Amino acid sequence: MGDQLYLERFVWFDHEARRERFPNASKLGEHFEIAPKTAQRSIDHFRDRLRAPLEYDQSHKGYYYTDPTFQLPVIRISEEEILALLISRKLITEASAGSLADELGSVSKRLGSLLAANLPGRAKPEDAFSFRWKNISPTDPQTFKVVTSALLQGKLLTFCYYSPTSSNCTMRTVEPHHMVNYMGNWHLISFCHLRNDWRDFVLGRMTLCSVEGTAFNIRGKEEWQPFLQNTFGIFQNKKSFDVVLRFTPERSRWIKGEMWHEAQTEVIQDDGSLVRTIPASHEQEIMMEILKHGSHVEVLEPEWLKEKVIKELKDAVNKYCV
Repeated sequence: MGDQLYLERFVWFDHEARRERFPNASKLGEHFEIAPKTAQRSIDHFRDRLRAPLEYDQSHKGYYYTDPTFQLPVIRISEEEILALLISRKLITEASAGSLADELGSVSKRLGSLLAANLPGRAKPEDAFSFRWKNISPTDPQTFKVVTSALLQGKLLTFCYYSPTSSNCTMRTVEPHHMVNYMGNWHLISFCHLRNDWRDFVLGRMTLCSVEGTAFNIRGKEEWQPFLQNTFGIFQNKKSFDVVLRFTPERSRWIKGEMWHEAQTEVIQDDGSLVRTIPASHEQEIMMEILKHGSHVEVLEPEWLKEKVIKELKDAVNKYCV
């Protein structure tokens, strides 16, 4: 019997015994959906091989610790490691947007037992953190399953893709290389055979997904990573440009220190306004970020982007003019 096989059972059993809930083979079997005999073998291994000071209490029909100072070596983890596990548990569960609900639920349950055993001061440590997402394009669970299967197997993926720029669907065959969750939305970075170039696909816009039997040669990381990280936002184009923005002193206090991109620079002016320079490549994405700040931001460069923002604001005003 390997310790790793029984880790989650040991952690749960330790947690129950330490709180004098008198766990037994029946409770262990019911909790992990295993046969009572299998559960009893786990308890025997826990007591005999790991030297857990367990005794059976006939009146409570369960086990307790004769030495409450005993600790399993596998659960002697630092506070920082506990924090990492706790946040990871919440992140993988909530960022999935339902794509891996059942599987992540199982993993989350196991992590929960480990966390509860190490954080006796909090009954439900998972309630300490949460994540909130906005503007999510929900991913169909079957789509997520097919895409991840193609990605991990290194096989071609075929799907029908809806593009908001052209308002129609096109069939694509791609070489999937990387998945990224950006602001709650899952994206697939792939080499598209139709466009003969790298593309970013939002999983929420995919339908009719299927894995082809053909494997492909994985391309070097240096080919697709720049497409993902070179400029602001998630959507990337080959041509990049620097955007210079000036924020009012009032808004500067809110956004000072915000990381829009690793290569950004910012300077505080004498009047308290903030000038931020940021590399961009997708004009619509950077325009949406600019427009949400309304009159509290001014585009200084490039001039053509400034003109586009001016036109957009004028068109917006005209909609409200009677």
